[in-house]
Amino acid sequence: MQKTLLLLAGIVLACASVAASEKSSRADAPVVTAAAAAPGHGGYVHFFLLTRPDDILEMLVGIELADQRIAWSFPELGVTVEPFIASGRLAVNGRFYEVRHLYGIRPYPDDASMQALREDLTRRIVPWIDDATPYCDLRPPAGELCVSCLGFVMRILFPGPTPLAPALPSDFRRVGPDAYYTTEDLLLYLVGLHDITTREARLRRIGELDLPASLREEAIRLVNASDPDAEVAVAASVAPPHSITGKARARMRSLSRTRQPAPRPSKTL
Repeated sequence: MQKTLLLLAGIVLACASVAASEKSSRADAPVVTAAAAAPGHGGYVHFFLLTRPDDILEMLVGIELADQRIAWSFPELGVTVEPFIASGRLAVNGRFYEVRHLYGIRPYPDDASMQALREDLTRRIVPWIDDATPYCDLRPPAGELCVSCLGFVMRILFPGPTPLAPALPSDFRRVGPDAYYTTEDLLLYLVGLHDITTREARLRRIGELDLPASLREEAIRLVNASDPDAEVAVAASVAPPHSITGKARARMRSLSRTRQPAPRPSKTL
């Protein structure tokens, strides 16, 4: 924990310059995706479908390192680094978790911000591993620091002055009206739909983007689930089913969105 606290101050200052270059609207920027980990994709955010040992499905997110490994907070393991898994099983404490990769998304549209993230990525991640930060769905009000997969990725992309919460950009909003942000919020932000206020305009942007079929389907589902006359931040559906077809969709639970308490957006990041 001490290492995490000592390094975060310098990291936050470095991120301020990244945020300044991010001021150009994401709604006008292309979205770069990846079907797998690959050289030159360090910093990409990857989305996986996780099947727990009890057959409950969840959306799992991690961030790619320069050597194509994935850093994430994994159930029962906590913050760890693993080889990229396209589709396979991960054994943890004698139980098996099924992991299937869905898509990767470049988190920043501009080269300067991506370069800054890549140069600082190891320094941001190492303290969480050195502190053996455990996994949790939701951090309790009191007790040791723990993070979900989403909480970890958000803190790497948007590190705050302390490890307790990320410093979200001012344009990062929630899909639902409750006090939690989810993997769906992150997906909509990375695809550049947060700043578009009408359903028609959001669908038009999705149609103009070069997206893999599964990501396009999920983005369209999220837009159609929202109130046509409202902004993404006040979408009508709080916990819609995930964009996973067939039996998998029916077995999803609301917590699969990996909910985290939403801190106040930062205007300085």
